[in-house]
Amino acid sequence: MLRLSHRSALAGTANPASSTLCKLKSRAPSSGLTRSRTALADSWLGWGAAAGLGLAPLTSLAAPAAAPLALEPITVTAEKRQAEVMDVSGSVSARSGEELADAEVESLEKLGQQVPNLHVFTWGGSRESNIFIRGIGPGLFTDQTVGFYVDGVNYTSNGMFDLELMDIERVEVLRGPQGTLYGGNSLGGIINIVTRPPGNTATGRLSLSADNLDRRKLGLQGSVPLIRDELFASVSLSATDDDGHLTNIHTGEDYGETREASARVKLRWQPSHDLEADLILDYDRRRGDSYALGTADFIKRNPDKVDHNMHGKDDQDSRGASLSISRQFDAGTLTAITGWRDWETLNSADQDAGSNPDYTHHSTSDESQNQLSQEVRWASGGETELSWLAGLYAYRSEYHVDGVNVLDYTAFGMGGPYRDLTDASKNNSGQAVFGQLDYRVGERLSLTAGLRLDREKREADIRTQLESGASVHIQGDKHFNQWLPKLGASWTLSDGLLYGSVSRGYRAGGFDYLYPSEDDPTYDSETSTNYELGYKSSFLSGALELSTALFYIEIDDQQVQQLVPQTGKILTDNAGKGRSQGVEFETRYRPAPGWLVSASGSYTDAEYVRYQGCDFSGVSANCNGNKMVNTPELTANLAVQHRRPLTDGLDLFARADVQYIGDYYFDSQNHFEQDAYSLLNLKAGVESEHWEAYAWIKNAGDEYYSRVEFDFGAGHTVEAGDPRRFGISLAARF
Repeated sequence: MLRLSHRSALAGTANPASSTLCKLKSRAPSSGLTRSRTALADSWLGWGAAAGLGLAPLTSLAAPAAAPLALEPITVTAEKRQAEVMDVSGSVSARSGEELADAEVESLEKLGQQVPNLHVFTWGGSRESNIFIRGIGPGLFTDQTVGFYVDGVNYTSNGMFDLELMDIERVEVLRGPQGTLYGGNSLGGIINIVTRPPGNTATGRLSLSADNLDRRKLGLQGSVPLIRDELFASVSLSATDDDGHLTNIHTGEDYGETREASARVKLRWQPSHDLEADLILDYDRRRGDSYALGTADFIKRNPDKVDHNMHGKDDQDSRGASLSISRQFDAGTLTAITGWRDWETLNSADQDAGSNPDYTHHSTSDESQNQLSQEVRWASGGETELSWLAGLYAYRSEYHVDGVNVLDYTAFGMGGPYRDLTDASKNNSGQAVFGQLDYRVGERLSLTAGLRLDREKREADIRTQLESGASVHIQGDKHFNQWLPKLGASWTLSDGLLYGSVSRGYRAGGFDYLYPSEDDPTYDSETSTNYELGYKSSFLSGALELSTALFYIEIDDQQVQQLVPQTGKILTDNAGKGRSQGVEFETRYRPAPGWLVSASGSYTDAEYVRYQGCDFSGVSANCNGNKMVNTPELTANLAVQHRRPLTDGLDLFARADVQYIGDYYFDSQNHFEQDAYSLLNLKAGVESEHWEAYAWIKNAGDEYYSRVEFDFGAGHTVEAGDPRRFGISLAARF
C-alpha cells in the first residue's frame, strides 16, 4: 500500500530537480490510498465540465494531461469500510488534515464554509454547535440531527461538538440520512473525524499563531515509535488565549475572552499484520465569556460592543477515552470500538441583552453528561461479487442540568423579580442490530441493500419551580423502535460512477425539559426519507474531479422549537411535514504543476409543507410554505491555491478562498432574515523542509452577518459574527 501526503499532491513538480518539493512529498502522513484510475481526457463530459467551470482554456484540453497533474485519491471510512471517496455511492466530502491547515480551518464552524450544504451555527457558548445538512438541523438543547463521530466514537450531544481540529488526518461529511449504518440522530447526515495515527517515523511540530484581535494559539504535536513496527505513540497539545475583541459599554470591560487548553494522547499497537489496537485519551478545558447578545439596532451599528449588566460565563470541561481493536481473518475483519465521554459545563448569560434595570432575564445553567458506547461489527474481506457488513451497537447517556432564571418584567408591567428553577435528569439508552449487502452484477452494475433495527429508551425526571407561573414535576419514560432501510444501485461508466439510492433516518422523541407542560411534556419521533441521484467522475488523466448529486427529502413529524413571545419560553413540538430538495456539487482541478483549484456549491429549497400553530398562539396560525430555518437557498465556495519554488529549499505558498452564503431565516415564522453575504479569506507565506511562516486575513471585506437572531419578547435580539481578522502563523518541524 503506497501512501502519499495531500500536501505533496498539491505541490506538483514544476522543476523535477527542486529539492524542496521532493522533500515536501514525504513530510506529512498519508491521507489517501493510491491506485490507478481510468479516465478519458477526450470525454465529452470532461470537456464540458472543465469548460463550464472555467478552470482551463479549451486549448489546454487538446493534449493529454501530464501524469504529475493527477489528483491524489482520498480514502474514506465513513461507510465503515475503506473506499476511495470517488468510488462511494453517496454524497461524501473529504478534507485531509493538510488541506484544512492550508485553508486555516481550525473549527467545525469554519469547516461548514468549505463543504457544500453543511452549515454550522455556533453562538452564545461552546454548548451551542448546531449542525444543519440539507436543511435538517436541531433546535435548542434537543438531540442532534447530524451524527458526529471521532475515531469511531459517537458524540451524543450538541454541547460536545465544539471540537478543536488539531492533528487531524481527515474529516468526512456524508450528506443525507445514514440510518442503516449509524441509527438515530443521523437523519441529516454524518460528520466523521479521524485523528492522525502515529507511525514508525518520529515527528514533531511546534506552531504559533497571533492576530490583531489579541488571540494567540500555541500547538505541539509529536509522534514516536516505542517499539519499531509494533508500538507507537503520539501526543497533541494546544493552548488558546483570546482576550476578546468586544467592549461592554455598561462596565467598560473587555468581553469575549476565551482560555482553552486541549490534549490528546494516542497509542497504537500492531503486534502482527492482522491485529491492530488504538487507545486514545483526550481532555479539553475552556474558560470564557458567553452570549454577546444585544438589540438588533445596537449590535448592527456596533458589532464590536455589548451592553450587559451581567458578565456571562462559558466554562466547560470534557474528557474521553476510546479503545478500538481490529482483527483480520480469512473470512473478513472484526472490529470493536468502546467509547466513554464525560462533559461538564457552567454557562451563564445576560439573555435580556441589555442593561435596563427594570427588565432582567439572567440565566445560569450547570450541566453534565456522560456516555458509554460499544460497537462490534464484522465485514467481509477480499474482492468478491458479494460483500457484506453486520454489526451490533449499544449506548447509554446520562444528562443532568440545574438551571436558574432570574426574571424581572417591571418595565412591561408584569412584575418581578422572579426566580425560576429547573432540576432535570434525562437518561437515554439504545441498542441496534444492522447489516448491509453490496452485490456486484457483472462488471458495471452494483446493488446495495441495508437494514437496521434501532430500539431507544428515554427516561426523565424533571422538576421546575416557577415563581412567575405554575410549578411542574414530570417523571416517566418513553420507548421508540424504528426500522431503517436503505436501497441503492450504482453503474460504473467508462469515465465515472452513476448512482441512485433511497435511505431513511430518524430522531427519537423525548421530554421537553426547558419549560415543560404537564398536559403535553413530550414530543414524538421524526423521520426522513432521502431520494438521491448522483454522478462522480475523473477527467484529464485524473487532473479534474467532479461530484454532483440531486436530492429530495421528505420529513415527517418534524421536531421544531419556538419562542413564545408572551412568556419568553421555549417549547418543542412536531411540525407535521417538511420537504427539502436541491442539487450540490464539488470539484477539484489541477491545471498546472503546483496549482489547485477547488469549487463547490448548493441549491436547497427547504420548506415546511404542513405546520399548524407554529407560534403556539392557536391553530389558526401556521407556517405552511415557509422556509426552514438556517438553510441558505444558495451557497458557493471557490478556492485557488499555488505552491512554487523560490530558491533551493524554499517555496512560496498563496491561497484565496471566497464563500457566498445566500439569505436564510432564523425562525420558522420567517420574521428574522439574514441577508446574503460573502467572506473572502487570503493567505500567503513561505515553506521549507523544517519551518513555515504565513500571513493571513479572514473576512477581508469585514462583512457583517449575525450568528443568531430571535425575539424573547423584549424585541429583536442578535449576536454578531466574526469581524475582519488578520494575523500570522509560524511552525517548525523536527
